[in-house]
Amino acid sequence: MKKIVLAFLTVVMASVFVACGPSALEIKEMSSDCEFNVEIRYVPDDSIAILMGNALYVATSQLVSGNLYPLSISTRSDIDSRAPTDVVNSDEEFAAYINRRIPGVMNFGIVVDDNSANEIGFEKETAVKMFQDFFKKSYPGAKSVYFSSRNGELVSAKKLD
Repeated sequence: MKKIVLAFLTVVMASVFVACGPSALEIKEMSSDCEFNVEIRYVPDDSIAILMGNALYVATSQLVSGNLYPLSISTRSDIDSRAPTDVVNSDEEFAAYINRRIPGVMNFGIVVDDNSANEIGFEKETAVKMFQDFFKKSYPGAKSVYFSSRNGELVSAKKLD
C-alpha cells in the first residue's frame, strides 16, 4: 500500500512540476525583454529571410541543410514592400548585419512555430542550437530564450544557457 501511495504522490508531483512552466504573462515578459528575435516558420516556396524591426523571419527551408549560410536577408519596413536582398556568408557578416540594425543587442529570442514540422527534413533542435551557438559565439555574455509558438501565439518559453 505504501508503494502505491508513494507512486501516486510521485506522479502528482511530476505533473505539478510540468504544469508549472512559465505562465502566459511570464512568457510575454520574457519575449519583451528580447531585443532581437529570430522567428522560424514554414513558408512554402520562400528562400529569403525578412528583417522587420527587431525580428528576423526565417523560412524553415533555409535551415534544412543544417547550415545557416548563405543567408539571404531582405530588410523591410512592412511585409509588402520590396527591398534589396543582402547575402550573409559567415557568422562575422551576420553579427555585423545585426549590429548595424540593432546596436548593443544582448538579449535574443528564438521562436519556432509549430508549423515548422511541415518542412521535410527540418529539425527544430538543430535550428535552435545553430542560432544559440551563433549568439554565444558572436555576443559573449548574451542571453537567449527559446519560445514555441502556435498560430502566431507564444505558448512556451525556456531560457537557454
